[in-house]
Amino acid sequence: MVLGIGLAGAHASAAEPAKPGAQPPGTASPAAVPADAPAAETPADEATRQGRDAFRRGVALARDEQWGDALVAFEEAAAARDAPIVRFNVAYCLRALGRYVAAREAVARVLADPAGLAPVQLEEAKAYAAEFETLLVRVQVTLDPPSALLTVDGRPLVPAREGGGAFLAGVAPAGAARALGKRQIEVVLDPGAHLFRAARPGHQDAVMQKSYRPGEKAKLDLRLDVLPANVLVKSKPPQGIVRVDGREVGLAPADFQRPAGQYQLEVVLDGYESYTASLKVHAGQRVDLTAELVPYERPIYEIWWFWTTAAAVVGGGVVLTYFLARPEPVPPPYDGGGTGWVVQPQGMRF
Repeated sequence: MVLGIGLAGAHASAAEPAKPGAQPPGTASPAAVPADAPAAETPADEATRQGRDAFRRGVALARDEQWGDALVAFEEAAAARDAPIVRFNVAYCLRALGRYVAAREAVARVLADPAGLAPVQLEEAKAYAAEFETLLVRVQVTLDPPSALLTVDGRPLVPAREGGGAFLAGVAPAGAARALGKRQIEVVLDPGAHLFRAARPGHQDAVMQKSYRPGEKAKLDLRLDVLPANVLVKSKPPQGIVRVDGREVGLAPADFQRPAGQYQLEVVLDGYESYTASLKVHAGQRVDLTAELVPYERPIYEIWWFWTTAAAVVGGGVVLTYFLARPEPVPPPYDGGGTGWVVQPQGMRF
């Protein structure tokens, strides 16, 4: 229902439609155009005309209680000429739609500059401001960590006019949020159901849906859990044994999780050199690593036939050394027999 003096420009009763060509109340009467005026309008005149037409359209839509369309029309008029009478009508439509936070901001602007408002409209604006304070919901939100990005219903928060750590929900357009840098904040929002989302890289999002009654005061804790790092270790060739800080985690490819930190990685495979690396991971990070294993070349002294041959050589050397170092045998004394003759060898002569 259109209230008589609640909506500027909608004072006429539905039973008394405006006469053709009559100017709706609350709008500025257009100046008469001189007969010799040029046909083309200047850009300023064109903007004024568009704003006036949008305001008239908003008044007509408000009479039919089409508050959403009327709000769009009045906002279009405000873009052309941001006058107090236009802001008053914007606030009136927002109030009818139950968007009390945005309506309170619009009324605050009207009260800060009420030039052109009728006294009854000014009093009504003050009454609206008092009414909004009884309808708005105030939630004390605890953010952990304070660097988390907070949105309500997909919209970022904006600082409230009164300051003091209060932020308004449902005023800013949908989009990305910015870090508020505070552990505790007060969120002012409309009664009803709302979706809170706190996000930060490396953390699991905290998402909560809450419903509040008009004028309710509540508390809400949004604590984000730190995400582990996800690590995938492959090896070439595959099936290498993967160890982290000396503990086996499986055969490559091995997919595992670890808290943020620094670890010693080792990949071993029979016949290949061990692969080692120092691995530093961050919360929520995804790490893909491939260990290129190099075939193991054994030193000659580790091969079995080397030691067999070496043993034979050493054994032969011992025998040879024995024969070379053995003392010359001394023959026993010769026996001369009954005659006592003994022939001494003198060597051979040729």
